[in-house]
This record gives sequence, structure tokens and C-alpha cells, in this order.
Amino acid sequence: MSASRLRAVALPLVAALLLVLGPLTAPAAAQNPLIPLPAPDQPVVSELTPTSALLTWPRSGGPVFRYSMKRLVDGEWQGYASMPSTSYRVALTPGAEHTFAVYSVALPFSGYTTSPLSEPVTVVAPTQ
Repeated sequence: MSASRLRAVALPLVAALLLVLGPLTAPAAAQNPLIPLPAPDQPVVSELTPTSALLTWPRSGGPVFRYSMKRLVDGEWQGYASMPSTSYRVALTPGAEHTFAVYSVALPFSGYTTSPLSEPVTVVAPTQ
């Protein structure tokens, strides 16, 4: 079949499809912005020692892929760790103050995006 004959057959079919289906639009995900996951609850400190502490928090709502933790250093949040579970043992310097917060990372292609940071928790490591 020649190109001109193919065009003559295809164009009326495409026009008929557009009448039935309506105009072509971008996929729904492209039209709608991603929804942020809810922030996790504030981490709870347990098993505190001079060099470590266990931080835990309840599972967040929504399609969570994993959790990430940030640490406050000189007034700025810095990435600290990423984990699949709702607990993480952090390293501490004896006698120093450490502030941490967590956020949820959405499952890819779920229609959701990363959550805001949780309320931060501040830990003062004992000296002994």
C-alpha cells in the first residue's frame, strides 16, 4: 500500500476515533500534581547510651517505600540515613546534643511524593 493510500485510509479513522474518544490529553498523573505523604510522627528515643540511641516512630499512612532521616548540623538539615523500617540506631557523641527528624519516601509511580519532615527530636547523650 502506498503512503498516499495509507494516509487516505488512516486519517478518516483517526478523525472518527477523536469524535468518539474526545481530544487526546496528557495522562492523569501529568495533569494532577503529586500528593505529599503525611509526615511521620515525632521519633521516640529509647536505649540511650553515651554513643547511641534507638529512634522509633509509627508507620506513616500512604504508600511508603522507605524512610529517611536528617540531622540538624550548624542550623541546617543534612541527610543522615535511609531505612526500610520505622526504627534506626543513631550514633551520638557523649555529652553532645543531637537533633533528628524523619520523612517518608513515596513508592515510585504511586501518585505520592515525599512527606514533610516529622517534628524533630533532640537527644542529649549522657557522658557516662
